[in-house]
Amino acid sequence: MSIPQAIEGANVLLPGGRLDSVTVCWADGQIAFVGQDSVGDAIDGSGYYLSPGFVDIHLNGGGGASFESESPDDFRTILETGLRYGTTSVVAAINTATAADRIRQLEALDAYANGDGAGRLLGVHLEGPYYSPDQRGAHHPDWIRHPDPAEYDVWLERFSQTIKVVTLAPELPGSLALIERLSEAGIVPSIGHSMATDTQVDAAIEAGAKMVTHIYNAQSSYTRSDDGKHLGVAEMGLLRDALTVEMIPDNRHLTPRMQALVVKTKPSHLICVTTDAMEATGQGPGEYEVMGGKVWVDDEVAYREDRKRHAGSILTMDRGVRNVVSAGASVAEALMMATEVPARAIGVSGQKGTIEVGGDVDFVLLDPDLQVAATVSRGDVVYAAEGSPFEKSQVQ
Repeated sequence: MSIPQAIEGANVLLPGGRLDSVTVCWADGQIAFVGQDSVGDAIDGSGYYLSPGFVDIHLNGGGGASFESESPDDFRTILETGLRYGTTSVVAAINTATAADRIRQLEALDAYANGDGAGRLLGVHLEGPYYSPDQRGAHHPDWIRHPDPAEYDVWLERFSQTIKVVTLAPELPGSLALIERLSEAGIVPSIGHSMATDTQVDAAIEAGAKMVTHIYNAQSSYTRSDDGKHLGVAEMGLLRDALTVEMIPDNRHLTPRMQALVVKTKPSHLICVTTDAMEATGQGPGEYEVMGGKVWVDDEVAYREDRKRHAGSILTMDRGVRNVVSAGASVAEALMMATEVPARAIGVSGQKGTIEVGGDVDFVLLDPDLQVAATVSRGDVVYAAEGSPFEKSQVQ
């Protein structure tokens, strides 16, 4: 029996969002012990935070690559880019597309998630095509449509184990029936790109909706009309405990005050930090070709060619955590929002997102300023900043 690897002295994020200085041991890719005992030859994590690896359940791309490319090399590039920022597992987001392109993308991602990407690519987040035209965001208007059983039955028959989340507008004809089907299949129905009223959101919850996609982005808010006053998707996401809310805390998609509002009003165990990041992520500021057009990237966001509207997120999970702390969350709450909450939302608790016996050896070591010092994925040190307590030779 091999001697397990171990780290002690770090402030460890434990299930339920509790920080404690404990020893963590692992062997053969699984966590074997979490407790107060000291062990020999342990890595000294004093002064650092040890968190489960970040779980990003809404990621479009990074490192110059997109999950829509159908290329395993591109998928690998995206995952490797995330490792630098503490992200050890992701759900690949693919956007509204033609029916034929959607199937090809699902085939490629399904094969990778069950092959080379196993344990890191957890599945697929389908964005659209069942969206409100009034909240389509950057999605192609010609590809937006109403739910069609002839289309989504194929997804469920062939890819139900790979699809983890489907974002849709619940007010569209046929959406409630689809929400019920997704819920029965163990897939998370998420409300987004929607003009739904409070009554329509309640109906979606009754049908099985579990989440709100990127709160306050591409969704209805409070309105006043001839038939009265209505809360929108955003307010209902904050109000209803049946719904976990995604947030993109990049200071642009959600300003610092908007982040503070979400953190103050929504229970922390129902807030999921995600990036919704696109292929320019990790490339640095500059001009890039994305989806056939030019985008300009600064330190926080990408802009469209007119430099007036956002072209996509370039957020990384570690920066999202730091921003949420600045918005008023505790360190433990912010780390939980980036780990345990998303893992639980897609049904992989215990395996991902928590440091507990039997879980995968996916860690991120953070310095006191919450900068990534090292990333451990599937038991291997895959990134280590200069001076990090982790050395590649110490983890087998």
